Amino acid sequence: MLISKFGTISKDVISEYEDIHEIKLPEQYRLFLEKYNGGETPNTSFNINGVSSDLRGMCGIGKVKFSLDAVCAEEIHGTSYLAIGVDSFGNDILINLSDGAIAFKDHENGQCRKIADSLKAFLAGCVSRPINKSAIKSVEERERDLIARGRGAIITDALRDMWRVEINKYSALSQEKVVL
Repeated sequence: MLISKFGTISKDVISEYEDIHEIKLPEQYRLFLEKYNGGETPNTSFNINGVSSDLRGMCGIGKVKFSLDAVCAEEIHGTSYLAIGVDSFGNDILINLSDGAIAFKDHENGQCRKIADSLKAFLAGCVSRPINKSAIKSVEERERDLIARGRGAIITDALRDMWRVEINKYSALSQEKVVL
């Protein structure tokens, strides 16, 4: 899986998070947080044990786009879970705090289903495509490309604005392979 990580954090920061929230994170997730502290996962999807979705991002600690500080552990059928990821539909990727298994929680019906025995197994089941280089081309480059292909007539201010949004979204992302 490819990730645009939020950064790295120390074991002390992770321990402090655990103390504040009175939980103990599974070891694989602690290692993931140390190396990546979560991150955005554009162009990533999974189809594991009959559950198929995209993956917008993985949670990290602190002031990051998907923050663990905004979620609490929850009890589901006697098991304590923590949301560690999210898809574009608002469904959660959960980690079982006792054994590290990964579950998918459908936000519409509240159903929770185990999809992987570990974070490593979940990440291995995720497929990512690198960000397309054309997504970070400048507005001027895109205009030149369209004009060269004889499609200059479709260029409008609205199209330029749409391009700027895409450029801002993807130009700051640097993807790397997740290795645990």
